[in-house]
Amino acid sequence: MRGRWIPTGFLILGGLFLGACGPAIFPELFPLHTRLEGGDRAPCGPLWEEGAELTLRGLYRTSGREAYLDVLHFFPDGSSCWARFFLLGRSMDLGTLPWDAPLYVEVGGRLSAGRWSSPGLWDLQVERWTTLPLDGRAVREACREAVAMHLSDLEALDWAALALPSYVTGTAGFRPDTEEFRHMEMHLVGGDPGQPLLLLEGRGPTLPPVRPLVERWVSVECVYDVDRGKVLELVATIRGEVHE
Repeated sequence: MRGRWIPTGFLILGGLFLGACGPAIFPELFPLHTRLEGGDRAPCGPLWEEGAELTLRGLYRTSGREAYLDVLHFFPDGSSCWARFFLLGRSMDLGTLPWDAPLYVEVGGRLSAGRWSSPGLWDLQVERWTTLPLDGRAVREACREAVAMHLSDLEALDWAALALPSYVTGTAGFRPDTEEFRHMEMHLVGGDPGQPLLLLEGRGPTLPPVRPLVERWVSVECVYDVDRGKVLELVATIRGEVHE
């Protein structure tokens, strides 16, 4: 779910502008959106049929002997869903990769969900593949610069308005430390299977505790267009986990 749109302030950062909020001086300023806590993206439903021949883009990762493709499908309304395609058959011979250093690839093959009962998980019998150019460091830096352009907006957000109902009182009055946003590490999450779009996410300041064993923090997502080499939007939300 999307919240209100927050315009970027009039910021000049070495002449670099990734969006616009006014006349010719700001031709392309990108927006900052918000999403309610708990409104995380869901696994993709029946977007593909068993046995279908597909060509997909995504982030290639490895875990043990498994190789897989992390995909984020973006819908026209700006929402997204996730899917993971385990790559079978023809070896891609790309070796073991650290999770945060994936390769951007395009693979083609036949789809199967036979091994999986959980939504969002598929097998792809790989018939062809190619690596795509991606400067991961430059993409991360572009997203960090985008976050830096919105520091005042992120600080001024009403975070209680994004919180789950039971956490609203404990979140009221929260003001994040903007220095933590400035040094936020952005991580590649997934790529759209048909468009040159990547999703990155960074973990920001920790929110005050609201109950035992529950940890919550600010999260900022960054949608990046690979072909145009620019950030399209940021999405601020609250994430959390229960430690047992």
